[in-house]
Amino acid sequence: MYGGNIASSSPLLQQPTTPAYPIAIRPEHITPGETILTIRNRPEPWHALDYTIYHRNGATLFTVHGDPWSLGHRRVFRDRSGLPLFELRGRWYNSSMLELKLPGDTGNSDVLLSAKCRVAIQAPRVVLRFRNMVETVTTPTPTMTAAARVSHHPALAAKDNETVMEIRALDLDNVLQVAVVEGRRVAYIERVTDLDELMEGQKPPFRFRPKWRVRVAQGVDLSLVAVMGVILGHQVSGVGAMHVYTKAWLWRSTFIDHFIC
Repeated sequence: MYGGNIASSSPLLQQPTTPAYPIAIRPEHITPGETILTIRNRPEPWHALDYTIYHRNGATLFTVHGDPWSLGHRRVFRDRSGLPLFELRGRWYNSSMLELKLPGDTGNSDVLLSAKCRVAIQAPRVVLRFRNMVETVTTPTPTMTAAARVSHHPALAAKDNETVMEIRALDLDNVLQVAVVEGRRVAYIERVTDLDELMEGQKPPFRFRPKWRVRVAQGVDLSLVAVMGVILGHQVSGVGAMHVYTKAWLWRSTFIDHFIC
């Protein structure tokens, strides 16, 4: 249900590049074809830790529920059946570092994915490091690393199987970003700035919480994309968000005043 020939609904979402080999932390969620997802920071709760990730056809793929009272603001990812997949937490001593583990794991358990959020100019906005859990890589391409050509069982994944994904901004406002793996842009991420779309389904008082559209290449795990989106939401500050939305509001107000009034 994930793949298929698609046409982007936004001119900003360019066609991503298929990775040299499948990339996954949950291989069962690898998309067989190019896909567009929407990641929405839910406006209903008073806190900003809940998310819904859904397919372009409207089907919900993943949900995220956060605990604002927990250490590190624990966020639990579930698939559409309600099965818990992961827990994402920030480090209590460094909010720019996040770790993804299996649900219910203790503090000494293995980390499935770690993320470092950055604010330095010309640096990646986020750097994600994770163990590629694809059991077997077939039909190697010339660009594949030696580690990628070796078959790995998930339980034996180690440092030599570490994959690095960088999230890079393509504009100053971070409206358009890309996910890069080994030099390939495997996903384009567009932040929604249309206020009408952000207010859709809400009643006053409106909460303009972040929302993204993501165009994902074939061979990429959609649960990994969901985690990436929530990490972007963690990084978004209230000031930064309102900067983008205020610009959109001022542009719309100017347009109305000029052409209607």
